[in-house]
Amino acid sequence: MKRILILIIAGMLAASVSQARDFIVEFEEENYKETDVDYSRTPMIYHSIQVRSDAGPKLLILTGEDQAYRRWLRQYIAQDKSFMVKVPDNENDLFISSKAFEIDVTLVHPFSGEKWAPGELGKSRKKTAKSMTGVRMLHGDRHIMILDTNTKRSRLITSVVNRMGYTAMVSHNGEQALNTFKNQPEKFKLIIANHQMPGMPVEDFVNKLLKVDHQIPVIVETGYNNPANKKYYISKFSGAGSVTVTSVALDNLQNTIKQLVKTEPDKPMKSGPAATNPPGNANG
Repeated sequence: MKRILILIIAGMLAASVSQARDFIVEFEEENYKETDVDYSRTPMIYHSIQVRSDAGPKLLILTGEDQAYRRWLRQYIAQDKSFMVKVPDNENDLFISSKAFEIDVTLVHPFSGEKWAPGELGKSRKKTAKSMTGVRMLHGDRHIMILDTNTKRSRLITSVVNRMGYTAMVSHNGEQALNTFKNQPEKFKLIIANHQMPGMPVEDFVNKLLKVDHQIPVIVETGYNNPANKKYYISKFSGAGSVTVTSVALDNLQNTIKQLVKTEPDKPMKSGPAATNPPGNANG
């Protein structure tokens, strides 16, 4: 009995040591250099990736000798711009505060959960590259997508969303966000999109969203003190009953989310300005 207890405690300690947190990052730029060295059969490699993250911009300096994994990861990142960085718990604070962070290459992995296996380099990739480009595989069904290039604004919206018990998914690319939604529309309760959308015009993005799910609530933010812009998008989305056009998404955002998001699948939407008025008449 005593021996079993010791083994359980040892297992718990080992698990606690190996705990790590996954940070979602988005690719911006890669720097890969090989330098031949006279005294070595293998070249010295400098490999870094500039990324965006919830903790700000980072330079990931990839270390480690697993060259096969490195090649596979480079192929994957060339197609999918979102991936995960597994940071050990005791280095979380350092990762958050650092501009440059050294990490073993094997602790960087695709967001979709695809695994590397010896001899399988690129085989399954060709089959799924087109349909899965930039797709984030999400857990749970209480996600709100925030599509905005302004980091400060998206963080403020994220804080409201998270306080309400939803999970914010921030994206800086319209095409990748659309692919994620197409592959798992049931995971989302609401979409918040700024009109200055990278990758595609916001009207194209919203129209493609509604072809997948015509009932998904969408908030389109047109910008502060820009009535002409707001009028333009009200006209563009006049036939879409689930689209709300507003100048500033943060204005009264909590109440707007409560009005737009159904609390239960079979319960009718609560009455209120954002739910009953035509698109574009929401406060803001």
